Amino acid sequence: MQSLFPDRGEVSVAGMWDLSTRRRHADRPWIVMCMISSADGAIHLDGSAAALGGPIDKELFLHLHRTADAVLVGAATVRADGYHPLPQGRNLYIVSRTGNLGPHADELRAASNTHVVSGDVTDIVRRIDGNVCALEGGSQLNAQMLAAGLVDEVSLTIAPRFVGSVSDRAASGPPAAREPWQLARVCEADSGFLFLRYVRAGLEVPS
Repeated sequence: MQSLFPDRGEVSVAGMWDLSTRRRHADRPWIVMCMISSADGAIHLDGSAAALGGPIDKELFLHLHRTADAVLVGAATVRADGYHPLPQGRNLYIVSRTGNLGPHADELRAASNTHVVSGDVTDIVRRIDGNVCALEGGSQLNAQMLAAGLVDEVSLTIAPRFVGSVSDRAASGPPAAREPWQLARVCEADSGFLFLRYVRAGLEVPS
């Protein structure tokens, strides 16, 4: 992966995203939203977010998914992507009104570190343990989190594709705050994929 900003040179996925520097604050974890979109804003290709990505994007997603203390995700994403329980010591929080968890529902419900939650996102995030939580979508949950000012950092992969069809955006729902975010890093890999790291305005940019 080639860093283009703020400095130039080779950087690893782990080097770009060292979550050990993030700390719990405001009575909740530091929350990192992880998404991919095409150059024209689509977050799915033929119904799949994974189909948009490449090897480095997959490595990046798995790095954040595996190194965050907790994962927060909507039930529709859990069903579509076939989520499994996390290893013990880390917690998976699934936002669901119906409890429909998809193909691995029994396995998820049997895991003591899987929590099915609902309600206001401000209340939900205060129940999440640990320093860092990875927010993995979908677009409606992302929008609620952004509107509530609960996202601290965003990992956004821009795929060099133009989909041209109707697709959800990375956040679809209530409007978020209008202040510009701080661009912390830009990297390029996999023949034209851009990897962007944003930090919410007013927060100190982690190293």
